[in-house]
Amino acid sequence: MPDVTPDVTIDRLTLHLSGWSEGDGRHLARLIADGLAKAAMPDAVESRASIEAAAGAGGTMQEIADRVVADVLRQLERSV
Repeated sequence: MPDVTPDVTIDRLTLHLSGWSEGDGRHLARLIADGLAKAAMPDAVESRASIEAAAGAGGTMQEIADRVVADVLRQLERSV
């Protein structure tokens, strides 16, 4: 049987970025989306989940995106 990756749909990604430019916000959102697209998703996830991830302060934009992706994945694992 072929290895099948579950389909995951993210309807909305909302970022609250005080003091960031729109361009930087879009870049961060793209990095987060790319990180989630590459991540191994849990086998079963609730059909709907609302997840809040905290980026924390400091670091490069890639480091912030990596922390958000890791936080989202941790929360998805807990919802299984």
